[in-house]
Amino acid sequence: MFQHRTGVAAAAFGLAALGLALPGTAAQAATAGTAGAQATCSSVWTSHRGDGNVWAFSGSNCSGDELGHTPSWDSNWSNSAGPFTGSDNDRATSLVNTGTQGGRDTVAFYLGSGYEGGHGCVTFGEKYVTDLSDDTFTTGVAANNAISSHQWVTENACSKFFH
Repeated sequence: MFQHRTGVAAAAFGLAALGLALPGTAAQAATAGTAGAQATCSSVWTSHRGDGNVWAFSGSNCSGDELGHTPSWDSNWSNSAGPFTGSDNDRATSLVNTGTQGGRDTVAFYLGSGYEGGHGCVTFGEKYVTDLSDDTFTTGVAANNAISSHQWVTENACSKFFH
């Protein structure tokens, strides 16, 4: 699925470079992050790749509120400590991994605080997930608007990957 999204974006950028317009919002969405408009997950990843952070947004394709970004972990998104706090809990719909390749380059997201209740991961190679609506944690529970903690892990520590 990721390859399809990348191909569509690449085609839109190619047509835009030739001065051709696409009907509807596909062209607008593909260029929004580079034109100073609303960011897209692709533009967040392109602008920040390799900076060591994980990003979370309340809307699909990295729209809505930026819940936060951090190179760190957070065992409880609903408390007042750590990079994600209070109302960030159970609000993430899109995620971006702009970490660094090698070692702990995969982010595991959890249903519960304290890394409990099942997980789903985003690898460095996958880059981002534009919409968690079709994803579930290892427990089968829907992942959209349900993340309560995250930590950096190695890819082989994950048994479920968001797409």
